Amino acid sequence: MSAVPAGSFTEAVRQELSRLPPGGRGTARRELTGLLRTAGTLTLRGGSETGPEIRIVTGSGAVARRAHALVVHGFGHRPELQVRGAGEVRHSPRYAVVLGTASRSVGTELGVLDRQGRPSAAPPGPLSEVHRVALVRGALLGGGSLSRPGREAHLEIAVGDRRVGEWLAELVAGIIGAQPALSESGRTRIVLKSGAAISELLAAVGAVGAYLEAEEHRLRRQLRSDANRLANADRANLRRTIEASAAQVAAVERAIRAVGWVGLDDAAREVALVRLANPEASLAELGCLLDPPVGKSAIHRRLRRLEQLAEATDTAEGEPEDP
Repeated sequence: MSAVPAGSFTEAVRQELSRLPPGGRGTARRELTGLLRTAGTLTLRGGSETGPEIRIVTGSGAVARRAHALVVHGFGHRPELQVRGAGEVRHSPRYAVVLGTASRSVGTELGVLDRQGRPSAAPPGPLSEVHRVALVRGALLGGGSLSRPGREAHLEIAVGDRRVGEWLAELVAGIIGAQPALSESGRTRIVLKSGAAISELLAAVGAVGAYLEAEEHRLRRQLRSDANRLANADRANLRRTIEASAAQVAAVERAIRAVGWVGLDDAAREVALVRLANPEASLAELGCLLDPPVGKSAIHRRLRRLEQLAEATDTAEGEPEDP
């Protein structure tokens, strides 16, 4: 999927999902269940022989077309499609897919209504992997929102009932292997804040283009973070090396002042010379400058002897003289 305009990533995902084939009748029904759980509204009309009326209300034309197709494909019923244009209060049109006289039969079949035509939050029965994914896809179409790739990762699905949110979150967890959080700010919301988990969910429900775009930005962000971490580690290591080298140079100079060059053995004298001549070199580099070359551990031991000699000299100079 090509890059989408700023602020429209959620709609781009909806459009991509709406273009997927609806699958078999059972798959279409499960996806419609997810849509009804997040974008469905129920009107109870007292005194009417037709009973409750179910509508799927959305601001996305793609979702409205998908809902209409799912009802036709899953139940052979052609619902009414209503459009309300933008006005002074609404800045964009609103779409309603109205099930009309089929509301009770469809709602009961899908479990959103009980046998008496009342709203039900009961979880679905055992679902195949395909039907589980279809139901979550419908919920994402109806109530999902996503942050744009490159920003802080955030996906949420708003539902009208906490009980529905709880079992829907379990379905999501079964797909991606990570448990989403539940938020209670106004409506119940299923929340994912892991970029990897969001990408996995997008791929699972069929939003492959959105998945690729999200993964590209996530990997770029991770690479930048890794590069900064390595650069910071390199700077810290360099600083420690310079500080240690400066301390060693100072110790060598104190040792020489205390005993002179003739007071040092050959090995100590040799390492003292290369350290003073190469104050910023690492221990490995110093070892390569000796003839024959020696390893870091040998250089460290020789420098440590010089430091101990300097420390002993400092201690002796600090002791008070006998009266």
